[in-house]
Amino acid sequence: MNHRKWLRGAACAALGLLCVLSVTAEGGGAQIGEVTESPSLVEPGTVSTGLNERDAALSPDGRTFAFTVLLAGRRGAIVLMERRGGAWSKPEVAPFSGTYSDVEPAFSPDGSRLWFASNRPVKAGGPSKDTDLWYVERTAEGWSEPVNPGPPLNTPRNEFYPSIARSGAVYFTVGKPSKPSDEDIFVARPSGAGFRAPENLGPAVNSDGPEFNAFVDPGERYLLYTAWGRPGGAGGGDLYVSFRKKDGSWTPPRNLGPDVNSDALDYCPSVSPNGKVLFFTSRRRGALPAGERLTYESLRRRQNAPGNGLGDIYQVDSRVFLRLAPEGSPAKTAAAAGSHGAP
Repeated sequence: MNHRKWLRGAACAALGLLCVLSVTAEGGGAQIGEVTESPSLVEPGTVSTGLNERDAALSPDGRTFAFTVLLAGRRGAIVLMERRGGAWSKPEVAPFSGTYSDVEPAFSPDGSRLWFASNRPVKAGGPSKDTDLWYVERTAEGWSEPVNPGPPLNTPRNEFYPSIARSGAVYFTVGKPSKPSDEDIFVARPSGAGFRAPENLGPAVNSDGPEFNAFVDPGERYLLYTAWGRPGGAGGGDLYVSFRKKDGSWTPPRNLGPDVNSDALDYCPSVSPNGKVLFFTSRRRGALPAGERLTYESLRRRQNAPGNGLGDIYQVDSRVFLRLAPEGSPAKTAAAAGSHGAP
């Protein structure tokens, strides 16, 4: 046993430091401090603050943590933290972000690309259009200029929330033509240097209501996403999981239940590269102590802290959803082997 790692994990658990800043990069893989099956905020005061944070993504080598900060008016910026010399940098707006509305970062499984959604113009200096999928490539000098992969991946409709499988398939959200505020989840599979026409995942995943912001396991064994208004839901949009069957089809969605979902919007799921931690965003509010008289200072303090009803980033043990996998499914087999669904 690596006693330094055990002691660090024990200290994190004892002190309640269930946060992304306990991530280390050892042996080229992401290792994360102890988490439990009860959601906890990711690094309060640094990642989860009084701002509207969402869309957590951890790079495969565990050295870059990306998320979105969204302003009123729905203009977003992608924020990065880098691990150097055993410590995490302060959050900074990514060098390719900050001019247009950029949201929903997602790393490719090999870490060579960071995908995101943006309303930036396709041609530099041109007008902004609808929201498209974009990516930047990691180079020896940093990040490349953003690349729009074009059609058929991008269309005159809005495309959101990319998630990349090891096969090169891109799972993403698309507004419905009949009602753009409602959305479905699609997949576009690679073909040559481009992609085939995107395919709707069909009724096993999508419904007449909105389904959006899907994360796919790199091996395409499970799909985490949010659905709005389904019977038995906890509130304003819940997290669900569908599992890939042996025949390649998807199981009907399973609600992650009250241990994860709240009566507010719970969305923007992603899973750490080692498969052990589910990150998600929630607009749940912190409870006010019964009988507390609010002062002006306490009002300011609560409004500028996590739990104010804006987005906060949470983490929880991935077993909260892996235990829902049906017997014999690839995800169940991986979980039984102790891999937590990791590749």
